[in-house]
Amino acid sequence: MNIHQFYLRHIAKQTGYRANWEPNRPLFVGAIGKLEDGVFTIFSDLEKEGIMAEIKKDESEGFWDYTSNDTVQIDIKLAGQAPIAGSVLAEADAGFTLNFKSEEAVVFQADKTLTHQIVNVGAIEKAIIPKYRADEWPKDWVIITQLIEAESATIIVSNSRDNQIDLKATANVGTANLKLTDASLGLNVARERGSSLKILAKSGITPLYRVMGIRHPLFGKPQLSTKEAIVLPNDDALEVQDFDPAELDGLKND
Repeated sequence: MNIHQFYLRHIAKQTGYRANWEPNRPLFVGAIGKLEDGVFTIFSDLEKEGIMAEIKKDESEGFWDYTSNDTVQIDIKLAGQAPIAGSVLAEADAGFTLNFKSEEAVVFQADKTLTHQIVNVGAIEKAIIPKYRADEWPKDWVIITQLIEAESATIIVSNSRDNQIDLKATANVGTANLKLTDASLGLNVARERGSSLKILAKSGITPLYRVMGIRHPLFGKPQLSTKEAIVLPNDDALEVQDFDPAELDGLKND
């Protein structure tokens, strides 16, 4: 399984959200696109299609940590502390040493997160259905209706067993409370034994999202429903489900 496949599956299972790939690509609420191999590609947005969205902006910040702790060990190295065994960080250095025990392991930490969402889905649905029936709305278009935005985030996806990464702070090395998501530390890779995808303390990132789209229930009208949902016998009832790995069936495993 390649990095892309593992990351999408892991994050969806842990969070219930879809993972943005690549994690630092910009997304926004109201974006219209298609899902191709689990990846959202922007084609348009609601405003361009003449549909007004009411967006509720979150004001309560949170912290998300969905690190695969059973396969990742994170050691914090403060300036002045004795070096960590096997690390290249010297006594004067500050930073982190990460040890990955499996070739499928993720570090996912997002700080000062905000959840933004569309709150007038009913009105949007009423606007889209006529467009769909007039062949003016492709059936495979989906809309980002909920989005997690983080002031900063660190995401590392390792694809090497026994990989070790030393991250060295290049600024504010005297900080007593080191955080992987702290952009002010200027984290750099001092050494890596293995390979991984790394996004280090990236600012203004949108790593997680949910989408809605047109689907054809077996009975009843076309309606807007979550792509993560299944249609029950009552076609007005939706049940949220985990990310469907079948979306990745078109990809060749590495």
